[in-house]
Amino acid sequence: MERAAFSSRVQIVPRERPADPASAPPLDTRPLLALVTSGSWSSVALLGSGARGLECESLAEPAGADQSKRLLAMIGELLGARSLATVGAIAFDEGPGAFTGLRIGCAVAQGLGFVANLPLVAVGSLEAAAWRSLRQAGGDAAVVLAVNDARMGESYVSLCAVRAPERPGEGPSVRTLVAPRVEGLRAPPSDMSRAIIEEQYPDLTGQRWLTAGDAWHRVALGEGWFLLADVDSQAAAPADARSVAELGWTLWHAGRGIDAGQAAPRYVRNKIALDVGEQQRLREVRLAMLANREPS
Repeated sequence: MERAAFSSRVQIVPRERPADPASAPPLDTRPLLALVTSGSWSSVALLGSGARGLECESLAEPAGADQSKRLLAMIGELLGARSLATVGAIAFDEGPGAFTGLRIGCAVAQGLGFVANLPLVAVGSLEAAAWRSLRQAGGDAAVVLAVNDARMGESYVSLCAVRAPERPGEGPSVRTLVAPRVEGLRAPPSDMSRAIIEEQYPDLTGQRWLTAGDAWHRVALGEGWFLLADVDSQAAAPADARSVAELGWTLWHAGRGIDAGQAAPRYVRNKIALDVGEQQRLREVRLAMLANREPS
């Protein structure tokens, strides 16, 4: 159910500009604000260091035509009486994902960053989804196959080695094994097989594989995709603001903050629409794949 509109507004207090606004102090304990707009839901989170480690507040609602306006309202509600000047950095999901949503999220993050002189932290949507998968499944580490619906009969795919925080107050770590790219739906690419990955990365031999992303229960992926992972793919989910915030916390404190003027979405592909013939062929492929997956 869609949430009611809020009248909250973001309170912005400009601060003096240091020599290098993209650099965060080494042990900055100010909270980090995170924005997610690349999928069918918009979400925001505020992550800070508390008595029991990292603590997070978040809000989410379905993305609509007024996404930019609603995003600002959600940020205002989340901050409450606090001003943006109390925040240390802003993380945003850079994609890949919905073109319009990516532009909105990046633009809002840039606007707030420029006015309040805050560093931005670009967090990949597939990498954040991979961390969310491990957090939900539990455990210290996993290889995560993240697959999001890219529409037009394609998917956004990445393979990551994810490790949970070792100590309270720290964020997770994500190592990209296969960089985000566009793939078809019929079968996983050969270079993502366990044998090849374990040959390239011997330290991952025997590591469990998890799934992440919305494609597992949103589009008709071929059977080969489902044979790669160890757990029920129906539990897979895309990135949310909490996962972006937690991974952004790691990147920010590793000195990966950037000036607002350097921020940009990561599209991965340029084409955003199919012609009539391509749409017809896509429908035929989907029907054939669904027919093949029906029990005999």
